[in-house]
Formats: sequence, structure tokens, C-alpha cells
Amino acid sequence: MSPPRSIRSFARFARLGLALAFVVVIAIGLRGDRRAEACGGGGFATIEELTTFDPTVMGAPTWDGLYYDPFNAGFGGPCAECAQKAMLADWRGYLKDAVTEADWQQVLLKATEAELAALAGALAGRGAPPAGYERSSLWKSAARDRIAAAVAVVSLARRIEPYATFEAYDARGNPRPTRPPPAALLAEALAGQKAAKDPFLAQRYAFLAMRVLFYKRDWTGAIAHFDKNVRVLAGPSADLPWRARYYLAGALAHDQQRARANLELARVHAGYPPLSGAAVQDFQPQEEADWRATLKFARDAQERAMLWRLVGVKQDGIVAAREIVKLDPRSTLIPLLLVRELARAETGGQAGGGASAPSRKAFALVEQLAAAQAATPGADRPWLMELVAAHAAAKRGDVALTRARLQRAAVARPGDARVTAQAKATLALALALDWKMNPAAEQELARTMAEIDPTFGRLPPVRGEVRSALAAAYAKAGKLAIAELLRPGAATDPSLARPGKPAWQDPAFIKDMIAQAGRSSNAFERFVLAGSYQRPALEQELALRYLVDGDFASAAQTFQTTKATSVKLGTDPFVIHIVDCHDCDHAAYAGAPWTHASFAARLAELERTARGNGEPAAAAALAIGNALYNITYYGNARVVLADTHHATSDTRDAERWYKRAYDLSKDRELKTRAAYLASKAELGRLLDASGDMPWNPPAKLPIPRTWFPVVRKLSDTRYYREVLRECGHFRDWVGGRP
Repeated sequence: MSPPRSIRSFARFARLGLALAFVVVIAIGLRGDRRAEACGGGGFATIEELTTFDPTVMGAPTWDGLYYDPFNAGFGGPCAECAQKAMLADWRGYLKDAVTEADWQQVLLKATEAELAALAGALAGRGAPPAGYERSSLWKSAARDRIAAAVAVVSLARRIEPYATFEAYDARGNPRPTRPPPAALLAEALAGQKAAKDPFLAQRYAFLAMRVLFYKRDWTGAIAHFDKNVRVLAGPSADLPWRARYYLAGALAHDQQRARANLELARVHAGYPPLSGAAVQDFQPQEEADWRATLKFARDAQERAMLWRLVGVKQDGIVAAREIVKLDPRSTLIPLLLVRELARAETGGQAGGGASAPSRKAFALVEQLAAAQAATPGADRPWLMELVAAHAAAKRGDVALTRARLQRAAVARPGDARVTAQAKATLALALALDWKMNPAAEQELARTMAEIDPTFGRLPPVRGEVRSALAAAYAKAGKLAIAELLRPGAATDPSLARPGKPAWQDPAFIKDMIAQAGRSSNAFERFVLAGSYQRPALEQELALRYLVDGDFASAAQTFQTTKATSVKLGTDPFVIHIVDCHDCDHAAYAGAPWTHASFAARLAELERTARGNGEPAAAAALAIGNALYNITYYGNARVVLADTHHATSDTRDAERWYKRAYDLSKDRELKTRAAYLASKAELGRLLDASGDMPWNPPAKLPIPRTWFPVVRKLSDTRYYREVLRECGHFRDWVGGRP
């Protein structure tokens, strides 16, 4: 046998800051495990959103926590429902038809210590049943002795339960007993085990004794009890032997017998899925000597393989898989590791832009090992290994090799819906990542995506990665409309878009988008449109682009002649104040009739007047300035451009229209109003140019040095006095003037 690998050489990939302490705090009560769950990473995308290979295609019974998930420090933790299901099944097998399942669950899961004591007395002919149990099937059973024995076990378990934790407080913040379980509880458990004639009862008493010893912190006693009662603990329950072994591992770790503790955790991990995740978390040789001693402690190649898989799940699956292959190339422990490593490699990639260099190397390693396993006679699930190798090849963009491997997997698993779905997804990724921009490729990809089962667990990330990869290809080819429909943002992505005017600021681009949105004659065109921009929204984008560009007539016409989205604004976009109040106006004018379409039509009408001369033109120009100011971030009608690509804090157009109103009018009140409102627009321009707005306003506002002096010259007007009264910024500036 080759020398054991160093455990310090395993961490090829960053673990995202997960620090897992070797702490065995096991609270396995009769009503389920109560292990404290580790904190995952909040705010991250989930592993299901980042990976495109569905691990459930493995088809093997395993606790989901063993699937690769860098955001879960606890490897899934214990399966709490598994404990209760196993317990109920055990009792069902023991009691059979002696009592109804509902009545027994009332006893097993809900009865208090006092109720259990009363039940025991009533079954023994001493006293009446406790309240709520008078009509229970317990009293109708001919197997009264069997039921009484069962209640005795449950009663003891319930009395042990408050002590079965090392936590000082329960989930509600109530203090727990700080003393160890009383010696009387251990004596009762041991006596019950000795007196039991039925293996079922003997096993449960032995397990309860193990719990008491563990929570008494009698590590030596717990170890000795397990070793002495291996046969008693072994059955008939298939669940309790593993839970007892998990206690044993904890006792061994506390007793500094790390080598055997690690081996017992490996046995639990490999042998009992409901506790596999918890065993992984607790497994951690602290020194190189621990690991070498653990390997030597293993009895045979199978146990050494178990240890290596635990290392693979905890630290490095590639190293572990290689070591297991040396021990047994047909081992059933290898596939999980390679599926995990495939997911690890995927999370290192960059969706839509191809894999990063480290990920390409990771995919190559997974592919090499999986392909070798698929070709090994008698290897476990060769079809799965073909799928894994095919997926790694797909992520490299090797379409030919992907096809060949997927074909072999399909032949080996005819009728397997999960395999079929994964194969379709894998092929779609391969096609997209090695994209050939021609009609045949487009139609094949569209058909392949359409054939993926809608219930496939990784369909959303597959769809996202395929669309992103294609969007990048079409953007680089200058087909920006298709790129944007495939992935919103692709047309303006600096890494993809060509230099020049930003796409959404170009009406020609939006017109191309609208034209493409009307094409659905073949599978690829329908795929491009699926879940993307809708034509009415695009027509609204075009109309608003015209509006922001100052072409009010075209904006109005677009709203009038198309199905462009137009809804009520919930405000009056022509209302203006000395001091802005967005929310006030939305409350005051919530019932205003203005819509996108009527707003554009009114601007077009005002513009015709404003292009003239005299006071009507000045008033119209002022109204246009108000509207254009209000649709920016600073005004009361930013809703006009909300949820579009045209939202802005640019007030320059508003300032130009205010200047026109000022220049046209002879009315000093209107001139004062136009000058002050122009100063507000100038202030917005200064803030916008500073780069601080809209999210980081400066502590001190800049001075509108163009328009404040103009307003100051109109100090004999009523509107000037209103400005002086309401606008502190202007008042402070005036106060500082000579």
C-alpha cells in the first residue's frame, strides 16, 4: 500500500470561510435529534442556482447534506424527520395491531412524565387513565403486558430527555438542568435491559443507558457499555445501532481516542445516510499523526475507503477518489465524490462567459477520473460516470465527446427520466459553450432545451447559462437585439458591447428589439423570446426614448399607434414646488388622470406652443421644464421612467426649457419662477456631475452660480419672497451676499 497522503495537502479549493470545529455535542432524544445547526451564508445564491448537474440523478439513497454545498457549514446536519420516522416504524413493528397508530403517537410524542406515570399505573390496575386517554385503544388491547412494557421504556426516555444536552438553555430560552442525569436513571436503564426478554426492549434500554452515560460525561463508561453490548444494540431496530455508534464516536473523541473516533464516524458516514452529514461535520483529524493512526486503525481496505470518502466530502474529493480507486476501483463510495467535485468545479466557473482557468483544470480532473471509472469493469454506476464525464466535457465545450458519452449513458439507462433530463441539459450546455452561429445549430439547441423535463431540478441555471453564453456570442457578432433578448443587459455589457452610443439610448436598437420580438416562426426564435421582453414594454421603451431625447411628437405618436404600455402615473407631472416633495405629490394627486400616453401627448402639444413667441410660449416652455424636471430622480414623476432603461437624474433639458421661458417672458413674476426653477435644475446638474447622486448626497449642497444671481436680481417680486421664505439653501446664499 502506498504511504498515506498528508491531510494538510487536501484543500485545493477555498472553503468560503467555513470553519468546522471538531465538537461532538450529540442530543439524540427519543423524539428526534436536536443538534444545533451551523450558520450558512446569508444573501448568497444557492447551490441549486449555481450548478447545472442535478445530483439526485445518482438515484442512490443519501442524505441531501452530502451533496456539495459551500453555503452550508453543517453538510446538511442530521435528518431530524428520519429519526422520528424510524422510531415510529420501530414501534409499529413491535406493537403491531395492539394499539392504533394515532393512540400510540399520542403516548410516544405528546404524553408528559406525569401522564406516562398515570398510564403505567392504569395498565397495572392501579388507578384510572389520565384525562384525555379514557377512550384510547390502550385499554381495549389483549396485549396489555406488551403495551405496559412499551410505556415503561417511553417513560424512562422522557425522564432522561431533559438531561440529553450540553446546552444551558432550550430553544425558548428556558434554563436546562445543569447537573448530569441522576444515577437512578442509569440504574433503571441497565435493569430494564437485563430484565427484558424481548430483543426490541433490550436494545432500547441499552440505547437509553448509552445516552445517560454520554450525558454524564462518563466517556470511558459509554465506550465500555457500547463494546460490551454491541450485539444487544445491533437489532432489531436498524436505526438505533447507528445512533449508538454516533454516541460512541463522541465519547471516543472526548476521551482523546481520536483514531478510533474518526473510524467510527467514517462507519456512520458510509453506513447510515440520516447521520452522514453530521458525521462529516464532526470528522476532523487535528494532527497528521491522528490521520495516520486512523488509517492504521482501519481493519481492511473497505474501512480505509470509508475514511477517504469522509476526507473527500470534508476537504478534497479528487485526492480521496484517487486513494479509493487504489484500494478498490469498484467501490460504491467513488460516485458521490465525483458528483460533488463536478459541482465544486461549476461554482468556480463564470456563467455565460465560459469557465475560468482554474475551473477548466477542475473539470479536466473530474472528467479524467469519471471516464476511467466508466471504463472500469464492474465499477459502480458506470452510466453515472459517463454522465459526469460528459458534463465536464460539455463545460469545456467539447460537443463531440459530450454526445458520445451521453449516448452511452442513455443506452445504459433506458426510460430513466432523470438521466434523460440531465443528458438534454448537458448537451444544451455543450452546444451553447461551443456555439456555431448557423440555423442548424440554432434549431438543435432550441429543440434540446424544449425537451428538458420542466421538473428537472437544475433547469433554471441551465437555461440561464445557455442564454448567457449565446447572448455573449450574439453581442460580439453585433446582433445586439438577439443578445439583449437572450440576456437582459448583454447589449450594454462593457465586456461585450462595441464602443459607441449605449444601445438603449439608440432608437434604432429599440426598433430592432421590437422587430425581433415579433418573430416566432421557428423554435429558436421562440426560445429567444421565452421569458424575455414583451413587445408592449419595448414599444414603451421606444416612446420614452423619444421623450427623453426631446422628440415629444414621436413619443406621442408611438403611444397612439402601438400597444405601448401606458398606465396611470399616480401623480401630476406638471405640478412644481419651491421645495420638492415626491411623496406629498403622489398622495395629493393619486387620482390624477395622467398616463404615459397622455403625458407624452401633452408635451407634444406644449412644444408646439413653446416654439412660438410671447407669454403663451413662455408659459408652455415653463410647463415643459416642470415636466422634464419631474421625470428625473429629483422630481415628483420619476415613475414615468421607472422600470425602464431611461431613468435619469439629468436635469439639463429641464434647465434649457426654463431658460427659454425666462428669455421669452416679459412678466417679472414668471421670469422669477423660471429663474428659480432653472436654479433647481442647475443644482441637479451639479449634483449629477459630482457623481454623488442619487444615492450619496453631499453633506453641503453646491451653489447654482448661474441662476441664483439671476433670481437675486428679481427681489422685488412676490415669488422671490416665497422662495426666500421656503428655500433655506437660497436664503443662506442671499444672507452671505454683500
